[in-house]
Amino acid sequence: MIAWQYAYLFVVVRGGDHLVASIDGVVLDLSRDQRTPWDVLNQLGADGWELVTAVPTAPMTIVRDPSTNHEVPESFWVFYLKRPRLPVVTYAST
Repeated sequence: MIAWQYAYLFVVVRGGDHLVASIDGVVLDLSRDQRTPWDVLNQLGADGWELVTAVPTAPMTIVRDPSTNHEVPESFWVFYLKRPRLPVVTYAST
């Protein structure tokens, strides 16, 4: 039987911007680290992670963007990931 390891991404969508706000509970500094979910999924995919599902945490709302003073849609999503937790195999020297 395969044992699975799980992780999640918290994603902020504002207007046309999609940014990862946290990876498995570790909050990212969005002023310095502005990675899209696709950047993070590609990086984690190289380590064996796969996307299971993405779900919104609340309905989309309309907010005023302070930088442009325009109204933009905003939503928050959780992306769930998994990868197999493979057993450590030790080989006896012959």
